[in-house]
Amino acid sequence: MKARFLALWTAAVLACAAAFIVHLALRYETVRLGYEVGRERREQRRLIEQRRLLAIEAATLRQADRIEAVARGTLGMDVPEPERVVPIDGQQRRRAAGRVR
Repeated sequence: MKARFLALWTAAVLACAAAFIVHLALRYETVRLGYEVGRERREQRRLIEQRRLLAIEAATLRQADRIEAVARGTLGMDVPEPERVVPIDGQQRRRAAGRVR
């Protein structure tokens, strides 16, 4: 009887120890995943902010006045005279090329 009690008691202690170890492993994994989620959320916020700044920069670079200034200043371009415009589809154009002022 004593030997059976000792065997059952040992099995119960081992089962409790195993359950405690599993509990600690799951708790450790939960905390680790929490930190990882926090890192990823910070990265997401950083990327959203970067995307917003790039969208603002792209909108600034697409402004017609800026494009015209770069074309005239840096590239030395100008609006061509109507006689220099050659239509590629064989039809005459009625509108002058470039900006109408």
